[in-house]
Amino acid sequence: MSELSDDHIDHIDTRYRAGERVTAKIVQVDEQRRRISLGMKDSYMGDTIDFQLPSQQDPDESIRDNDFTELLTFPGGSLLGDQNMDTEGENGDYPILAQAELRASVPPLDISLDDIDPNMDNLVGQDQENIDEAGTVNKRNKKKANKKAKKEREKEMRAAEERLVKNDIPRTADEFEKLVRSSPISSFVWIKYMAFMLSMADAEKARFIAERALNTINFREENEKLNIWVAYINLENEYGNPPQEAVMKVFQRALQYNDPERVYLALLGMYERTEQHKLADELLDKMIKKFKHSFQVLVWLRWVQRILKQKQDEVQPVVSRALLSLPREKHIDFISQTAILEFKCGVPDRGRSMFERILRESPKRTDLWSAYLDQEIRLGDVEVIRPLFERAISLNLKDGNMKFLFNKFLKYEKSNGDEERIEYVERQAMEYIRQSNLA
Repeated sequence: MSELSDDHIDHIDTRYRAGERVTAKIVQVDEQRRRISLGMKDSYMGDTIDFQLPSQQDPDESIRDNDFTELLTFPGGSLLGDQNMDTEGENGDYPILAQAELRASVPPLDISLDDIDPNMDNLVGQDQENIDEAGTVNKRNKKKANKKAKKEREKEMRAAEERLVKNDIPRTADEFEKLVRSSPISSFVWIKYMAFMLSMADAEKARFIAERALNTINFREENEKLNIWVAYINLENEYGNPPQEAVMKVFQRALQYNDPERVYLALLGMYERTEQHKLADELLDKMIKKFKHSFQVLVWLRWVQRILKQKQDEVQPVVSRALLSLPREKHIDFISQTAILEFKCGVPDRGRSMFERILRESPKRTDLWSAYLDQEIRLGDVEVIRPLFERAISLNLKDGNMKFLFNKFLKYEKSNGDEERIEYVERQAMEYIRQSNLA
């Protein structure tokens, strides 16, 4: 009853009849109990525009599932773009809406580098704080947990929406109209509608739908609106006349209504994905000058990643420029993340040199040791990993930090060593405890 209306209802039969068709929104998904909770409040529906586009297809004409899949692809890229520049279909085409299709497992438009935390403010230091305050739940951790839980709920709702669309594929504009009326704030649904119009070779109607979506989705739904803007930018990159001028018009509009940092990153991602390298370099240079503080670290890291993915050997000049530009308190964050990028898509030896450099300056930073160990463990060279662990556990750190390192070492040996190695780490830990008690 509480989800039927924003107003109080004494008896449901005063509003609805048994068997009556209604419009509802998915508000919760309980996968364990296999239940979906629905809501019919006006506040859930937003300000929908009841506008019917003429169907471009006979409603009775059947379309096979694989035919519909073909309609949702076009050469050159997806509307939402792709954060991973290496993702490509077998036939060389990029799937349209690839980002939206993955929303069941990836937060919508989570604009970050593949291996870089988008929140660069005190990036590595946050891990140190977690290590130092193990077992302590503070306000920041609670807020972070609540935010994560909210994202999980949104992810479940997206997955449910996607399953509904896949189970009942819209075949006409009329059917898409019904879908957007039932889920008016879902960028996933609106972008599917845009893709349908592109499959009908009608870019103008796809633009019209993008504008409708921007006018319909509530301004509080920041991610949903941003998804539409990014899809719109990608659409103009493919169909604009001329493309660059059309892209910049939409980009400038998007900046007025969204977080500029995320909009710039979205445009950069589009340039990289479509191999417009000159425009990408120019935009990166502009972003370096425009943005300051934490986000500037992210931009410099994006530049490093771009160079490494292009297999260029020009990282050091960029690193040197970044260190001259960034405030000193950001240097360790930047160098540690650059080292991780070197391990993952560059030259591991350069990554090792960077970690060794910052550990000489900050030998008691447990978070740096942990990040360094993680990269070596990923590469899997036991002859390198075990000596690095030995160096780490020989440090004179707080008990909580030493416990963290010993547990990490023990976990590694349980996965990769034998009983003798496990017993060795346990003996080392007991010896540390004994020495600590004597001190």
